[in-house]
Amino acid sequence: MSKNSNFAGPTRLADSLTGRPVRQYTVTGHYYVRATATRHFWGRILDSAVFLAAFLLFSLLLVVVQVVMESSAALRDYAPEDSFFIVLIALAWFPALYIYGMIWGKWGLPGDRAAHMRSVRIKDGTISGPWIGGWRAILWSFFPFYVVILIASLFDGGSEHDPGYIPFDLDSGIALGHPPVADAALIAREEGAARAETEADARSRADLPNLYGTAPDGRP
Repeated sequence: MSKNSNFAGPTRLADSLTGRPVRQYTVTGHYYVRATATRHFWGRILDSAVFLAAFLLFSLLLVVVQVVMESSAALRDYAPEDSFFIVLIALAWFPALYIYGMIWGKWGLPGDRAAHMRSVRIKDGTISGPWIGGWRAILWSFFPFYVVILIASLFDGGSEHDPGYIPFDLDSGIALGHPPVADAALIAREEGAARAETEADARSRADLPNLYGTAPDGRP
């Protein structure tokens, strides 16, 4: 496919296992199904909790080291000031987050596995890789904004809110190799809308004044 190809995304197809709408990657045109907004939301909450727990454990280890050094007569003279450990913990935040993001970009995070989804590029379904994954994690680390967009994801079908990425549903029929089927619900809605439009048109014709006869078409 040409890089200039631009598929619309939604199709008239549905996933054979989940019944969810099937979309297309914008460049390759291959099919995919997004994970549900609820699964995406709780998966990212779990990822945040795991990282915060791991970082808290790291911080506690530094505190233990500091206490041990200050309690030891042999090490007391080498124990740094309290401010040193505070600065060290603060400086370790972004490197630790970058490493966590590298795992996200390469293998996926616990939230991805629990929610059975994977963050992939919307253009062709590829993963970000470790280096870009690290930067993505840092950009996602601004917690207040992170919470707002996570809640927003509950109302927009599970978008990643990261330009060019979507949460791919690993439980979908597409992911398991099953071909999509016609979206029966969409077809039924379209047929119902067409019938309603036809009936409305017929009623409007029936209400036309009889200018040349007893019927709207002028027949006597």
